[in-house]
Order: sequence, then structure tokens, then C-alpha cells
Amino acid sequence: MIDYSSGVPVYRQVANAIRDDITAGRYRPGAWLPSEAQLAQMYEVGRDTVREALAYLRAEGRITTVRKRGSMVAGEPTREPHHILPGARVIARMPTPDERRDLATSGELREFGGIPEGVPIFEILPGPRKHRRVLRGDHVELVFDDPQITE
Repeated sequence: MIDYSSGVPVYRQVANAIRDDITAGRYRPGAWLPSEAQLAQMYEVGRDTVREALAYLRAEGRITTVRKRGSMVAGEPTREPHHILPGARVIARMPTPDERRDLATSGELREFGGIPEGVPIFEILPGPRKHRRVLRGDHVELVFDDPQITE
């Protein structure tokens, strides 16, 4: 399963295999992945390689990890449309520790200590509304309003 001659790092091959299993429905949202030791045995790699693969999937937002419990498949969140008016600028970035805490739900604060790893935020800088907003990337769909388009 792992091709050491492919030029693709082994942790990426493991991450790709797990991602494929998630996409195929073998691991559904909310399901716990096998333990690091079990994954290492399944893919015949070391636990450090599995940890790197899981960190990669966490950064993609595909899984969340709960300390001393393991990693679970992240669900697809519902996204609310947020209209971006002409003149506003949008910056996508990872949140600061304070933003991870302030933008988290109470359940996320209890379970993860804030927004789960891998969730970006959008910072909307002043446009016509003249105030800065910070929105979670996993809960919002940005809709750019274009005054030149008429329906």
C-alpha cells in the first residue's frame, strides 16, 4: 500500500489513504478513527508517521483530535451566507489563540479548548460598513456582492 519509491512522503500517503476512506464512507462524520497504534499496524509504518498524517488531516479540517480519546472524522458544518459588500477586503488566515477561544461554541471549548485545529477564519476589513469582522471559515459562505450584476 505504501510506495517508498514514489517520491511522495510516507505520511502524505497515509493521510491520502485515510482521506480516501473518509470520502468512500468507511469512516463517517463523528466516527472515531482507529488508534495511532492500529493505524501504524494497518499501514505498516511507525507511529510518528501516523501522527504526521493525522496532523495533516487535522490541518485540512477533515478530522479533530480529542486528547486521550483519539481522532474523529469532522462533519460538514452548515454554512450561513455572509454578503461582502464592494470595497471590503477579506483576509483568510488561521486564528490566534484568543480568537480560537472567543469564536468557539461552548461544546468546542469543553472538548477541544477552542475552535478545532485546522479551522481558518475570515477577517473582513472595513468597507462601507466601516467595522472589522472576524468570521469562522467553517460556518460561513462568503458571497461577494457585485453592484454591476443585475438580475
